[in-house]
Amino acid sequence: MNASVAAAAANQTTSEGTQAATTSAAPAPIDLTVLNFALTLEHLEATYYQEGLSKFGLDAFSSIGLPNFVLQQFKTIAADESIHVTFLQNAIAATFGMDLAVPKCTYNFDGALANIQSFITFAAILEKTGVQAYDGGVKLIVNDGIKTAAATIATVEGRHSSFLNLLTGAGPAPGPFDTPLGIRPVISIAAGLIKSCPYTLPAMPFPALTTVDGSGLTSGTPVASGSTIPLMFTGGMGMTATDAAALSCNWVFGVEPQVRTSIQMGSNGPECQVPSEIQKAAFTQAVVFVVNESRDVALDDDKNVVAGPATVFVGSAKASGSVGRK
Repeated sequence: MNASVAAAAANQTTSEGTQAATTSAAPAPIDLTVLNFALTLEHLEATYYQEGLSKFGLDAFSSIGLPNFVLQQFKTIAADESIHVTFLQNAIAATFGMDLAVPKCTYNFDGALANIQSFITFAAILEKTGVQAYDGGVKLIVNDGIKTAAATIATVEGRHSSFLNLLTGAGPAPGPFDTPLGIRPVISIAAGLIKSCPYTLPAMPFPALTTVDGSGLTSGTPVASGSTIPLMFTGGMGMTATDAAALSCNWVFGVEPQVRTSIQMGSNGPECQVPSEIQKAAFTQAVVFVVNESRDVALDDDKNVVAGPATVFVGSAKASGSVGRK
């Protein structure tokens, strides 16, 4: 594939081969930021699969009832991610100049690669995050050629994500729309696997957000609409009722209107209610943030975020949430 995104943007041609007029803006500094942001994620994914597949072979997949076909699909996904890395590196060099593409970071995959189940579960998280990152990044990109390049990767990431969702029992799609995320929320998700980087990340991660008992955080332990989930985040356990009243859970699912539910102090600390709007809009997952202002978390404005994001599965409890079969 031709990696010259600049040429693709500047020289749109008709089917007859004549140059067509284009109003696409020239590549901008924010385009380089987004491309390097994407490259940061692709480095992470490519390295994750490389290390995972060097540790887990057919015996590991067979031990949880998965056939050779699944292993071969993992190898295909790994190859795709490596190709994405090379494409982005070449695109940055062709569009902005040499030596501007970010290198790999140093990673900590100890927990993610503890066993074959965790390897598959974290792969599903990474691919879902990749889809959300590309969907959110498109809004920030100025140049049309770079937008198109990003879109061609995003759709492949979506196919990877659907395959892995089926393995984890989440279903191929979490709803009628994907949920785009901005740069800082994506970095916040990836931060748990990054030990250090030889460059400054484009954003500092938010404090982590999780639930006290882990409920709702996997497809095997969904929470029901209207139920209350106990939250864990920096400073949460020491809050007073007055402190909690100043915060909300901000729920984001696809392109639906964002919903906020109040935070109260319960027996296990701060907690909030899962809104019914998620399932009414035909979603089985939603992204939740803790916020300190009653306004949406925007792709280019997340200054109201206190902690997060976390992905919460919504629905009825089921036994199919574990990877593989007994």
